[in-house]
Amino acid sequence: MESSYKVNTIRCKWANYINYTYIISKAGTKECLIVDPAWEIKKIISYLNLNDLKVKAILLTHSHYDHTNLVGALVSAFDAEVYISGIEAKHYRYCCKNLHYVENLELLPLSFFKVRVLLTPGHTRGSACYLISDNLFTGDTLFYEGCGLCDTSEDASDMYDSLQFLRNSISKDTIIYPGHCYGVYPGQPFELILKDNIYFNIKDKSKFIDFRLNVAKKNLFAFK
Repeated sequence: MESSYKVNTIRCKWANYINYTYIISKAGTKECLIVDPAWEIKKIISYLNLNDLKVKAILLTHSHYDHTNLVGALVSAFDAEVYISGIEAKHYRYCCKNLHYVENLELLPLSFFKVRVLLTPGHTRGSACYLISDNLFTGDTLFYEGCGLCDTSEDASDMYDSLQFLRNSISKDTIIYPGHCYGVYPGQPFELILKDNIYFNIKDKSKFIDFRLNVAKKNLFAFK
């Protein structure tokens, strides 16, 4: 990301869930973006107040509750705009105040921020990643250690295609910020993930589908 931008990583927890919420700000401005606000509203508000920031927009990678449960509170507090894949919102009937639908490769000119939308179905039908300069916010599409849970063969097939899409669409220097981690802290370069993540090293789609559905379901909530 450009040197004038800052990504603040907030680790938020409830019960067995640990999520990572991201606040993106720019030097010299008071506006910020939030990706997937979850669980600990006091922690998020404290950071915003400490840095005198106002939430311009909320970017949702998908509609699961552990990535969206603070949307209403933040919209009420800041009247922020909310962005989610149109496919995602329509399929899962997600709605909230100030909601906008986004499409693949759409560029969102949000005040001081330019956000590129990359649709990456697999974990859900309309999962999306958000590219801001050289940083990618991946939700449950991509972790350092793996990729998101897929419920059906169709979903796993979509996930394979989405990971290949990311491989071919973003620079190896891109910094990855996932919604969860399983031991490796968020903010790793894509080049390392390509090397170490087994899902990028399964070249055959049918083998990928079989592995994702039948092997890799252990320790689903072993978040760090």
